[in-house]
Amino acid sequence: MIRHIAVLSLLALAVPVRAEPIAFPDQFDSIGTPVQSLSTSEGRTVHYTDTGEHGWRPMLFVGGVGTSARAPELVAFLDTLRRRLHVRIIAVERNGLGDTAFDPAWTFADYTSEVQQVLAHLRVGQFALVAISGGGAYAGHVAAAMPQRITSWHMLAAIAQVPADNPVCTADPAALEASLAKQVSSPRAFWAMPTDSVAAKVRGFADRAADEGAHAYFIAGQHGDARAVAREYRRFCDAPAPVTAFPAPAYFIYGEADPLVPPAQGEYWAARVAGKVTFRRYPGEGHDVQYRHWDQVLLDVAGHGHQTLVCAQGRAKRLPGLVQAADLPKGTTAGVCAWAASAKEPHHAAGQ
Repeated sequence: MIRHIAVLSLLALAVPVRAEPIAFPDQFDSIGTPVQSLSTSEGRTVHYTDTGEHGWRPMLFVGGVGTSARAPELVAFLDTLRRRLHVRIIAVERNGLGDTAFDPAWTFADYTSEVQQVLAHLRVGQFALVAISGGGAYAGHVAAAMPQRITSWHMLAAIAQVPADNPVCTADPAALEASLAKQVSSPRAFWAMPTDSVAAKVRGFADRAADEGAHAYFIAGQHGDARAVAREYRRFCDAPAPVTAFPAPAYFIYGEADPLVPPAQGEYWAARVAGKVTFRRYPGEGHDVQYRHWDQVLLDVAGHGHQTLVCAQGRAKRLPGLVQAADLPKGTTAGVCAWAASAKEPHHAAGQ
């Protein structure tokens, strides 16, 4: 009897399992947001990216120093969340970066004009304004030029101005270019990040950042030309944007341990907002706060800025109101639970 049961069991195992029908796709998957171009009224060719979902909340994304129109790809590690919140991202490339030719006479005013023309071309009226790091100086001019069109203003470790006595401001332009040339010619060096940074937590971030550097400094045949980046640094020495009594709600995120763009830069911007300011501060966090809390930014842009995103007992939840990182309930961490999980996993050093 036992032998009979064993034979039946073997026969059952030998019966082939019927394969489920394959659901073949009707369209291709995205392999990156394409770079598009537009001829401006000033006679320049400006390049931009647009995730393109009509009817979603438009966000103008202003990337950090030396980034191209493809900089939003650096935050694509939370693209599922972006899509669930129906946020559309538009980025306008700056002078001499990526596919855009270098013009030594180009100014903040030119950038603002190009943004206006790209938005008009895309038929985007109102939008959220989001800037990280060095993009803050440009975002300030956009906020000053068209405050009534901005639904909300978001600054992440975003610069206002570099002091006039800073070596960047006092250096000879040619010497500054020469000092940056080595980094610009090696995107991995330019994008090197600490081993405990976001690059160590998000799989593939270091490589994607290096790809962004290669795109920004080589894609149009620049061969690592440092003029655009040097001019960006010098541009931060100019007077900050004349923002006064900005009316829309504003959301600022800064790391208390950021040596490059400390919270004082955010306080400068906050003092120029007439509406409500939500200022999130993160003790012990440095300059990569701009990527580490991108989940909270998406939530803010989508109209949930009155809530704080946290991970509690392995599940993401929203706490009512502004809860500073230092005041989070015991056992919770800021953002989605992927951050808490990544802290437990081994990662390779980034950018080395």
